[in-house]
Order: sequence, then structure tokens, then C-alpha cells
Amino acid sequence: MKLFVFATLVAAVTAAPQDYNANQFVRSGLPEIRILSQRFDQDPITGNYEYSYEQDNGQAAAETGQVYPGPEPETGSITQQGNYQFVGDDGSTYQVNYVADEGGYQPQGAHLPVAPAQIPEYEQLRIEHPELFWAEQRQYV
Repeated sequence: MKLFVFATLVAAVTAAPQDYNANQFVRSGLPEIRILSQRFDQDPITGNYEYSYEQDNGQAAAETGQVYPGPEPETGSITQQGNYQFVGDDGSTYQVNYVADEGGYQPQGAHLPVAPAQIPEYEQLRIEHPELFWAEQRQYV
């Protein structure tokens, strides 16, 4: 049995490529993207962090995170805010600013859709017929 294991190991070693180059297998046909700057800082005590990077293709991101510990170990929350930008297929640069916290992910950007304002007729209906909006008045425990 030991001879078999040894023979298998020798066969595997001799079958391995002798002139291994890690880059020879990464060919996507796309131009290589270089990192112009990158940074990551984290406070080991609080867990708060900041990171950012910028690439030569116009992509960039920056974020800060603030940790709020909970009353029990492994509980708590985190608030993140930051921005990122990228160059779209149309050649335009798009930027998104965001906050992510207990209220959810809240992105803002000139290219993002905005919810429509309350239509006046709906507000008038709410005033004249509050019984139609009973579900909004309920308090859930």
C-alpha cells in the first residue's frame, strides 16, 4: 500500500507543469486594470473602519463603517456610508452616494430614479375619507 501511495505521489509530481506561470491562465481579452490607490484602516477595539480604492479605469469607492455594540456578545449594528463611481457602457461616469443602516440601503445618484411626490388628489382623499386608510393607523407590537 505504501508503494502505491508513493508511486501515485511521484506520478503527480512529474505530471505537474515545470514552467508554471500564474498569469498564463488569466486571459480574459480585456485590458489589465491597475490600482492607483488603496487604503484600509480598522480600529481593532471598536471595529470601526475606513477603506477606499481607485483604479485607472475610472472605478473608485470609499466607505466608512461605524459599529454599535449590542447588549449581548454577537449583537449590535453597523452604519455604513460611502460612495462609488464607475464608467458605464455609454462612456459616462456615474457616482452613487449611500448610507446603509437600520433604515436599509439608501442610495442617491443623479442617474437613479426618484420616487414621485404625493399627488394632491390622494392627500385630499386621505383628509376627506380617513376610514379608507385604517391600515396605516394600526400599531403593531
